[in-house]
Amino acid sequence: MFDANRDQENILFKDEFDKWTKVNENVKVVYTLDNAQDDWEGERGHINKAMMTKYLDASKLDNSIFYICGPPCMLKAMENLLQNDLTIPKQRIRTEEFTGY
Repeated sequence: MFDANRDQENILFKDEFDKWTKVNENVKVVYTLDNAQDDWEGERGHINKAMMTKYLDASKLDNSIFYICGPPCMLKAMENLLQNDLTIPKQRIRTEEFTGY
């Protein structure tokens, strides 16, 4: 799971996500921040092709269903990344729009 946020204070459910990674070795979370403090050890910036291929090998890219959840502009950017940069077929992309925050 890739979780992009403005800063550490905006990471929702981090404690819960981190617990799941300890309970199930198949759950991995990659946090990325736009405005990271100097001591931040996670990824920085927007999710992009380089970041995704750093954590997902060809097998995962070729055999996964991708779920995107967020505001409309983020959904569009992620769909574009998946379809155009990573050649993921639209049939393997699911979206849920969050508005109003």
